[in-house]
Amino acid sequence: MLNLSPAQILEVWESGARRHPLDRALLLLHRMQPDTVLPDLDLADLSIGQRDQLLLTLRRQLFGRELPGYIDCPVCRTRLEFMLDSEAFRSTVNHHPVEVDGLRIRQPTSRDLASVMKESNPEQAAYRLAQRCCAAVTAESSQELPALSAAQVAKIESILAEIDTAADSVLDFTCTQCHHAWQTPFDIGDYLWHEIDRYAGKLMHDIHTLARAYGWNEHDILELSDVRRAAYIDRVLA
Repeated sequence: MLNLSPAQILEVWESGARRHPLDRALLLLHRMQPDTVLPDLDLADLSIGQRDQLLLTLRRQLFGRELPGYIDCPVCRTRLEFMLDSEAFRSTVNHHPVEVDGLRIRQPTSRDLASVMKESNPEQAAYRLAQRCCAAVTAESSQELPALSAAQVAKIESILAEIDTAADSVLDFTCTQCHHAWQTPFDIGDYLWHEIDRYAGKLMHDIHTLARAYGWNEHDILELSDVRRAAYIDRVLA
């Protein structure tokens, strides 16, 4: 397990609460697991697959291997509970560029996604992202991006899905009531952040409850172990 205090987790939650999900994922890796990547590599330049594999490791260190959750059927709204195994999302990330129609294609990074984030047209965003993946483009680079045909964009998207399966996890569901079947993407960064958010919310509730009951300050309450803090909460609420 990762040796992080409740105060440290609460501080990370506070720092990321108003950030975009792309920034939150990098924040979690930077603040909670700074030694997992090479010191000369910017986290924003990791491929999405590389980033997600590190987030899976971080999640297991924080909360364990099992990933509990639930989803509502989009047809009849029946709530389905599920339990996933984080190891099922493990995959080998291909770090090597591939050739498509004479173009050298690399996997997209968080920096690439951020560059098209504000694009309102999904097709235009996909086009710009495909362009960026055609060369080692950086924030400082003035390299001209290639013009691409619709067929080339589709081929690049297909190739990227094949070489970086870690970046595109999809879950299959079938409703137990109406038998509707559907798929939904699984984003480990979003999943982990919601767990951090729930844990921080519980900590805030505990701090509020114990501060009102005993007059203790936040620092002293967070210094309590989870077991002892819960025992005091039980006595206050009894």
